[in-house]
Amino acid sequence: RHQRKLRNYLLDPHFQLKYAGYLVAIAFVLSASLGLVLWRTSDAVIAQSRESVSVGEQVVERGRDLVKESKKVNAVVQMNIVRDPAYADNPALLSAFQSDAKENDDKLNSQQTRLEGQERRLKEQSDKLATQQRNIGRALVVILTLLVIGVGLAGIVVTHKIAGPIYKMKKQLRDLRKGNYEIPAPLRKGDELVDFFEEFRRMVGELRRRQEEEIALLDRAILNLREKTSE
Repeated sequence: RHQRKLRNYLLDPHFQLKYAGYLVAIAFVLSASLGLVLWRTSDAVIAQSRESVSVGEQVVERGRDLVKESKKVNAVVQMNIVRDPAYADNPALLSAFQSDAKENDDKLNSQQTRLEGQERRLKEQSDKLATQQRNIGRALVVILTLLVIGVGLAGIVVTHKIAGPIYKMKKQLRDLRKGNYEIPAPLRKGDELVDFFEEFRRMVGELRRRQEEEIALLDRAILNLREKTSE
């Protein structure tokens, strides 16, 4: 008799759904606000990442231009050395220049390779952040939706602990109106309004005691009347 059943949790739908709706609305507003803050934060991080990628691409492009210009300058200088009669008979000078130019080109190419590697890593990080943002967004929607649903169900459970005693008292009042003075059973464990319901039970017990006294008084009066009538 005191066991809660799933179908009995909505004893007073108007009362329970009303306050459960309030809780759901509050949970929805808080969840939406939290989700918006998290999304904007992640959006700002991704924007910074994309900006870093853009700067990296510009640096890499400038590095490519620098390498091209360096090679052009080296080619022009080498051509002038070859054509200049003063240096044409000095192959050591040409060899030294070519060695220095090659070393300089190797350095520039190495730096260019490092910059391109950094650019690729920045792009990969940016793509990962964008993927993580999408995954976090989906997870956030699912989690916050479950949270709102959970708050709504919790609101129904909590209001059920109040609606249960009220439902029992309304039923008992209908029985009292029909003349049934049976004392209601105690509340279930975990119900609210325990003190109020116990006072209600004592009132019903007092009404029943008075009813029994009145019935006993009427029985005695009827018995005395019968005795006088028989005499």
